[in-house]
Amino acid sequence: MIPNITKGSRTVGLMKYLVGPGKRNEHTDPHLVTGSPVIMSWFDDAQINDQSAVLVADEIDLNKRINDVEMDSHVWHCSLSLRADERPVSDREWADMAEKFMDDVGFTGSDGKAPCQWVAVHHGTSTAGNDHIHIVASRVREDGTKWSDWSDFPKAQAAARNLEKQFGLIELGQHSERGLKPAEQLTDRRTGNTIEPARHRMERVVRASAVASESEAEFVRRLRRQELLVSARFADGGRSVVTGYSVAERPPKGMDPVWFGGGKLAKDLTLPALRTAWTDTPEASQEAAEEWWAAKRHHRIVHNQAPDMRRGIRASMVGGVAVDEVATRKLALDMAKARRVMSQVDPSDHQTWAHVAREASGVFGAWSKATEAEPGPLAHASRVLARSAHRSGVTISKPVNPGLRMAGTTAFLLAAATAPSPVAQTLIMQQMLRTIRLLHDMQASNKELREATLLTETVREHLSIVGAPLPEVPEPRLPAPATTQEPAVGVERKAVPSLTEAKPPQRVQRLSEHYEAELHMSDQGIGR
Repeated sequence: MIPNITKGSRTVGLMKYLVGPGKRNEHTDPHLVTGSPVIMSWFDDAQINDQSAVLVADEIDLNKRINDVEMDSHVWHCSLSLRADERPVSDREWADMAEKFMDDVGFTGSDGKAPCQWVAVHHGTSTAGNDHIHIVASRVREDGTKWSDWSDFPKAQAAARNLEKQFGLIELGQHSERGLKPAEQLTDRRTGNTIEPARHRMERVVRASAVASESEAEFVRRLRRQELLVSARFADGGRSVVTGYSVAERPPKGMDPVWFGGGKLAKDLTLPALRTAWTDTPEASQEAAEEWWAAKRHHRIVHNQAPDMRRGIRASMVGGVAVDEVATRKLALDMAKARRVMSQVDPSDHQTWAHVAREASGVFGAWSKATEAEPGPLAHASRVLARSAHRSGVTISKPVNPGLRMAGTTAFLLAAATAPSPVAQTLIMQQMLRTIRLLHDMQASNKELREATLLTETVREHLSIVGAPLPEVPEPRLPAPATTQEPAVGVERKAVPSLTEAKPPQRVQRLSEHYEAELHMSDQGIGR
């Protein structure tokens, strides 16, 4: 939940705007959800218009008038906005949240001081897709004293964090995502991209390209092969030190491209964060600088190599279809080895878990590109996992353990001319479900139950759709480890049911029951 505070002196003007059509006719159903008892006794939750907005404004200003208080910026305005992917929130919940919020910031008299007059207006979803309310309050109390706005923004932030926990909302103190700007939405409408915002689409491509790449130079080449425009930011106007990058989709004729820096796509997609996964040598830096410069100047790729399939694994292409089952089984074995490394990561090692989430999100992003004509279950899984990869307050700076990488699988999926074979998809799904279980257990261990719930829902409602038609394929056997160290997260203690344990619909049902049971254990604080 995001609070946004402004102050002013025109109560009537503000109320008229809130009950009006809005700047882009987004105020579809303006009405009060709660407020001071005196105001709500007259207006309740009925839809309000210009005339009633003036009457409400007069009631809000009543304390200032009858106590003859001279005060600049006596109107306190705060919008409380939810993320676009938040669950639906009813008017009753909005009312409860607004009242609790106003208690916490000191407007209602719950702190023993005289209360202020206020209302909360709800009028639907914003143009960016965020449900929200507007709170309008007088800064003059009933006894004529003034409500102090000292440190009101930190107080509002703290109150919002409390509401997230109390009402089971996405906790922005852990995860944050930028909203869509009006200019982005306008560009999407002009180009006909109404199914998915361009920023989300590019984030998935950039993330998959980064995970599939073994070097920075390969990353640049992959971005260009995915038909993205690429521009680098060079230090001091030179050509050897790259400090950042931007990407854009090729626009229709007559339109300018809309550029997004890596950090604008997601916090974990900045160039410094991405470089933690690649080996840094003078030769690699030189090769990368040459590719960045060629991309910036729209020149041909310098080192025009075929995309690596990591450790010599390449998909056999027969008639444009990847059918090399030996290669896909080796990929699945590599993923199982990576999962074994993941199982030893401490739950409090947030940087390493951000790496794990980024790798998993990249796999699903590449898989979505290979099989989904429009964003579907795999694209959804990629976005949910990306939330854990760009955790708020976690800056990815330390090098990643190479054993955690899933570059081979992601490269395999990106290189597929058509959808991979059902066998290949089954082998990949087996390992990805177990990786999701690792992330679920980490989040449950850190009391991030909302995030654990999202992973549960992703498996039950989205990935089960993908897994239902897949064939039965034995999972590649992984040699027993040399040591018997106890897993930090506990995944190996109880195996995760894969999508190949039973035929549909039993297979889907087992997944659902398993993850619901795991979530219940987390909610009850039951250790493993």
